[in-house]
Amino acid sequence: MRKRLAFCLVLALACPARAQQSPDFPRGESFVIQLTSSQFVSGFGDYLVPPLLDAFLDTGMTYDGGPDPDFAATVDTDSDVGKWVEQGDEQVWIYRRSVTVGLSPADIDVEPQGKLSPSFSVTVLLDTPDQDRVDELNCLIALATRELSYRYRPEGHVTVNGQGCARD
Repeated sequence: MRKRLAFCLVLALACPARAQQSPDFPRGESFVIQLTSSQFVSGFGDYLVPPLLDAFLDTGMTYDGGPDPDFAATVDTDSDVGKWVEQGDEQVWIYRRSVTVGLSPADIDVEPQGKLSPSFSVTVLLDTPDQDRVDELNCLIALATRELSYRYRPEGHVTVNGQGCARD
């Protein structure tokens, strides 16, 4: 009996509790991924679309590449120029990287005046010595999408800490 209880305790601690999706989140609705023209033309969309698609499918939404999706999912990335930061006995050049994932009704223009402005979005921030790590980018997109599903409301913006995506 004690072994079973100990096993259950270890299993419970090893598997974090899954946060609840917002009751307003459109689970089961369809979405399309909308890239900006610069993301598409530069080829950066090739890095953005696969993790964004996987993350939204994990939320229970369904992909609809056709003409009538219910929602449009967007992703935007940014990084500052970096700065020197003390880490122990040395200085390291650290960048502040951000990923913003948004969700809007598909019939809304999410890029007025050329700037992404989704109805609801989550920005995840990460301080990293390498702003070009694809594994960190994928993690940040997945984290932002999960947080979007947990905190969703029809309008607004939330910023969360993305340090859990840092890779050594």
